[in-house]
Amino acid sequence: MYQKIILGIGALGLFYLGYVLFFQSNQFALDDEYVNSATENLVAKTQVFIERRAQLDSVSLDGGLFTDERFTSLVSYTTTLSNQTVGKTSIFDLPNEISAYTNTGE
Repeated sequence: MYQKIILGIGALGLFYLGYVLFFQSNQFALDDEYVNSATENLVAKTQVFIERRAQLDSVSLDGGLFTDERFTSLVSYTTTLSNQTVGKTSIFDLPNEISAYTNTGE
């Protein structure tokens, strides 16, 4: 019973779609003015991309900086990080205050 109803609704939908596509085809036509402006905009952006690519291709990097003594003699002043427990007992606790608010079961 339901299959016939669904099949009928589907057939009506296909007939309507065919009518719209074949008999009212001008409804979906693109305006030439819009297409031309979009094409000009695309060409302009492509030209800018090509110019910037040419500028980047002309850049050369010198790897001698990394072998220079001034670079290799740099001293690191980093400190080692202490291990901290993962997670919190409460979302409102700060990392240093976790142990101060732990429930001791009293």
